[in-house]
Amino acid sequence: MKKLSFILLIVLIFIGCNNNDPAKRIEKLEKRVFATESQIDADIASDLVSAYCDFADANPDDVNAPEYLFKAVDVSMNLNEPQRTISVIDRMLKDYPEYPRTQAALFVKAFIFETKYNNLDMAKKIYEQYLEMYPDGEFAGDCKASIENLGLSPEELVKKFEAQE
Repeated sequence: MKKLSFILLIVLIFIGCNNNDPAKRIEKLEKRVFATESQIDADIASDLVSAYCDFADANPDDVNAPEYLFKAVDVSMNLNEPQRTISVIDRMLKDYPEYPRTQAALFVKAFIFETKYNNLDMAKKIYEQYLEMYPDGEFAGDCKASIENLGLSPEELVKKFEAQE
């Protein structure tokens, strides 16, 4: 009887350890989401976003935490979940403003307000915030161009670029 109890205890510990390791959960979900080039399963991808965020919750000082949040931005954006994407970006800005990819995430936030919500005032404000935070950042030129072209239709953009040439 003691031997059976010991074996059962070992099995339960093994199962518990495997299920509670956020990095292993992420690895398994990434394999499922990115295993094929066809349409991804939205439910599994949504679970992956949650796993990325859960990892950052449990391990805020881990070097992988901001990268996992950036990956959560990418996946949630591709799931067409703009509000969730913005929430993760806001978290990156609050917790990891110096992380190199945070500036890309901030640009994505402005882009979401511009294209998904058609909130041009907010988009402009965020593009300007980017320029204040990262004046020499990778997307500074894109922010300036976006501000100049906010609200222009594709036809108006073509005319503007033709006139510049």
